[in-house]
Amino acid sequence: MLLRELLASTPIYEMIGYRKVDIKGLAVNPDDVKDDYLYIYCPETSKLPYEQSVKHAVEQGAAAVCIGQDQDIIKSYNVTFIKTYHVNRFISAVARNFYRSPSQAMELVGITGSHGKTTIGWMIKSILDASREPGVVIGASYCQMGNEICTIHDNAIHPFTLNALLHQAMQKGIHIAIIECSYTAIVKELLRHIWFDSIIYTDLYTYFQNDKADYHYLEIRSALIDHLKGVKSPIIVNVDDYYADKLKRDSLIGYGICRPCYVNAIDIELTPKGSRFSVVTPLGECEMTLNVTGIHNVYNALAVVAWGLNKGIELPRIQQGLMDFENPAAVGDASKSNKTVRIYVHEMAEMSELEEIYQKINNESGSKLTTLLSIRTQLNELSYREIGQVIGRYSERCIIVPNHSSKNSMNAAFGVAQHMGGIVIDHEVDCYKAIQKAVDTAKEEDSILILFKNNTE
Repeated sequence: MLLRELLASTPIYEMIGYRKVDIKGLAVNPDDVKDDYLYIYCPETSKLPYEQSVKHAVEQGAAAVCIGQDQDIIKSYNVTFIKTYHVNRFISAVARNFYRSPSQAMELVGITGSHGKTTIGWMIKSILDASREPGVVIGASYCQMGNEICTIHDNAIHPFTLNALLHQAMQKGIHIAIIECSYTAIVKELLRHIWFDSIIYTDLYTYFQNDKADYHYLEIRSALIDHLKGVKSPIIVNVDDYYADKLKRDSLIGYGICRPCYVNAIDIELTPKGSRFSVVTPLGECEMTLNVTGIHNVYNALAVVAWGLNKGIELPRIQQGLMDFENPAAVGDASKSNKTVRIYVHEMAEMSELEEIYQKINNESGSKLTTLLSIRTQLNELSYREIGQVIGRYSERCIIVPNHSSKNSMNAAFGVAQHMGGIVIDHEVDCYKAIQKAVDTAKEEDSILILFKNNTE
């Protein structure tokens, strides 16, 4: 590719030398340079000082060299010098051009969030396998193209490697790619010129423990939305996550357990070998059995169901792919659950139903019960007492999740808690973390009841 074509729409502001130079490859490491390569000096990753790096690259055969604003052009070399005002953005743009924008020609699924990215990627791959549709799944340290495992020596999300893998997949007749989008990859703008057809958000929980850092983390993850190909491109969101409501987009598609949305799970049983639950969607219901353990994998499966239905894959095919799924990323995982826990889900429509629900659960399980109470709306004072007293009679523990942005919801949560008697009461910022806490503290054969009250404000 001619250098002048390669530099189209890249962030450069100065060039000295010939533009009609045929560029045969790209490199950020001078050791990787071959004849007629474009070498990009990156201060963040270079092991050598600037002058030594360029000297080595030119000796290796570089035809052009790109440098940042802080470096001076070395006029003694007979190569074309290019200056960019942003090295990482230049790397991303030039990789896109060299491989002729493969992300625009493929269907790309981006997965981001604090947990579950890798598992969701492999779950989607399992569904594609069940549908006999070849796909490529790519993470920072792995890539599988169809049934072929690729050898990865560097970060597979680096623009040079990622665009090369997508280009290679297209040549093999693969037209869908699943990409794990880490926080670091977004911050370093490695994905700046990658375009997605859909994005899946797992959870946006952070460990920073302060509002400023949390907000920054959310903003970085949200930036991926700007990489969607269209305004109607779907964004698959965990509605039980606190930050889900902060993602504003008409094309949001929700999945969860504690709030009604596009894809829900009910009647959940977690076991040492996996889980069983019912999936409820507008397009039908199905019984799901997973061979991977933990409540987090129930959420991962719901995200994949939401993505698959939006793509137009039939629910039985999605069900088959998920039930066949064995997580290759979980080999040697020591976090597997070693207990059986039942999880019931109930919407509080009529207060008169509440006692019946508890009695039914008590008759079915006869075990200790934890209640997860999600209140997103206001309640009258009579309801405070009724709900609190029933929960206190039947529960050993209650985890309360109010809507923290609603004063009425906060008042309702406080009012109910006052009437629970002497049971253990916890609070959580969202239902996703609350249900994980409930499962973690449960013992063998314990039950969890999720009670939620819809927002009517």
